[in-house]
Amino acid sequence: MKRVVVVGGGVIGLSCAVRLRQSGAQVTLLEAEREHPSVFGPIASATAAGMLAPLDREASLHERIALESYDLWKARQAGAEWADGVRFGGAVVINASADEAARLQRNVERLGRRAMPLNAGQFRKRTGFDAKIEHAMFVEDEGVADPLRVLTGLAMQARALGVIIEFESDVADVNVSSVITHDGREYEADAVVLAPGVWATDRLLKAAPALKALRPAKGHLVSVKLERPLTPTLRTGAFYVTQRREDVVLGATMEFDRYDRAVDPGRVSELLAAAEALLPGEVKPAGRAWAGVRPMSPDGWPLIGPTGNGVFIAAGHSRNGWLLAPVTAEIITAYVFGAALSDDWAALSPARFGSS
Repeated sequence: MKRVVVVGGGVIGLSCAVRLRQSGAQVTLLEAEREHPSVFGPIASATAAGMLAPLDREASLHERIALESYDLWKARQAGAEWADGVRFGGAVVINASADEAARLQRNVERLGRRAMPLNAGQFRKRTGFDAKIEHAMFVEDEGVADPLRVLTGLAMQARALGVIIEFESDVADVNVSSVITHDGREYEADAVVLAPGVWATDRLLKAAPALKALRPAKGHLVSVKLERPLTPTLRTGAFYVTQRREDVVLGATMEFDRYDRAVDPGRVSELLAAAEALLPGEVKPAGRAWAGVRPMSPDGWPLIGPTGNGVFIAAGHSRNGWLLAPVTAEIITAYVFGAALSDDWAALSPARFGSS
């Protein structure tokens, strides 16, 4: 039985651990933080909105992978320990012009998915908001995950399958055949998978030089309240509002090269002001805001695959960590077991940046 050690217990690491175990590996997952994550902690998956949004106005290089991963979320929801934490209600996208709306519809339909223009009355019916909005489009294939619920459910699923999860296990050193924690425990492995987010130590960077390509991006989220439940996510060029299992959130800002997680009241005010301008009196603060740090890659797409030092990485998912978690797990599992990869999967190799 192949022994695999996964470093990192966010949505990427947990998804990889589950899929590797389902494929027959003996899996140990090491996570530096405590078992129950918080929006105020360093785990990017916990501080994120949980958006599952694979479609936009323009064609993109890896759009088929995004859709594949979205479909995997839907296919694996039934009966999963995290099933009640994921909801597929579509999205209402507010466009700046009729041309933008038409571009969105054309691109969505080119990919074989559904998009429908909404007049002002249809917008109110879909969203529950009273504002008179033009150029809105309903996109059917979009969802949202409640991060804290799904992270807990993924950990439950992993344990039920037989994955060993060691929380509060900070990694000190990594090589192709073992991982050593700061308290001196050594875990031997036939394969090591690094999913550290943006928090890579010097030792991890030495083991996986491709991680040096990543840069941090700080983003704020605000908890808000609405008069009526919001079934689809609402997206505009300036903000989004989405209703998760436990709350409704307004997001998100983007500040590159920021590692701090301190809440900036000015950034929070900008988000609330943008929502107020479009939806007067309808999106109200609920008293909580937080900031997370996303691991951004140079092209906005993840680095998935082997590095020159023989370990595998799954990192740099940028704004799509939650969306791309299932397909990331599939790709890592294929690498670990030496299975054939499609050209689309192979294109996400860290080697594309010349630093693997």
